[in-house]
Amino acid sequence: MGIKLVNKYFDLNEKDIAEGKYSAWELIQPLWYTVSIYDGLDVYEQDLKPFTEAQRKILALFWYDSEVCNGGHDQFFFNSTGIVWKDALECMRMIGAGKYAQNFQKAVDLFGGRIPFDRSERIAALEKLREEEGFDDFEQIDSFYDDGEDIDQLMNEYVKSHAADFVVKGAYLADNFPD
Repeated sequence: MGIKLVNKYFDLNEKDIAEGKYSAWELIQPLWYTVSIYDGLDVYEQDLKPFTEAQRKILALFWYDSEVCNGGHDQFFFNSTGIVWKDALECMRMIGAGKYAQNFQKAVDLFGGRIPFDRSERIAALEKLREEEGFDDFEQIDSFYDDGEDIDQLMNEYVKSHAADFVVKGAYLADNFPD
């Protein structure tokens, strides 16, 4: 039994967001289901057009967090989610997660400071990195992330203080779970 997606109406207004009535996760759901990370950079960029820069970056950080918590940075870069790397890094800086950003920058630096957005190119770069002597499979970077402060709390605080950037009104595909 899979998740059934339905058109769901969202009316997430600035006042309620500023009062903390919604978590960052609840505010990003319209993007989670409508923005493709699987079909390449052009589709990703196109899907993001109706949304704000802040929404885009929070979405990326949720993708990053879900992959790194599940299988580490190796999984994040290997999977389609690696397409959001730059937005995730910018989001860390945006929400005041400087230590997270510094840690993630170490992973980016291992790739020479630029990670390919194209998945096959990113996988090739990852495999080349794995062949290098002394590469520790992101172990230290992963363990820092696991032991760090609560990224969800930082995202929730950010959305409350920037409520206007997270207003959503309209119908979007979403899961059919009860609110």
